[in-house]
Amino acid sequence: MITNIERALDEMQQQALLEGEKRGKTEGKIEGKIEGKIEGKVEVARTALREGLDINVVCKTTGLSKETVMVLKFIGQL
Repeated sequence: MITNIERALDEMQQQALLEGEKRGKTEGKIEGKIEGKIEGKVEVARTALREGLDINVVCKTTGLSKETVMVLKFIGQL
């Protein structure tokens, strides 16, 4: 026989699982959006570098660090 306490605990556990799933989905969406923005900036930087734009201009335009842009330029030369 299931007592009221056992039922309440089971309901609380189910609620906690649902809340955890919801939080995980939200965090995943946020991470995905951030990754997408970074990938977009990297692609813009690569294109700008191929067109011969100055590294400092690419940094200022994309918001990427100088080190990141320099790595992208080096990789593009390989």
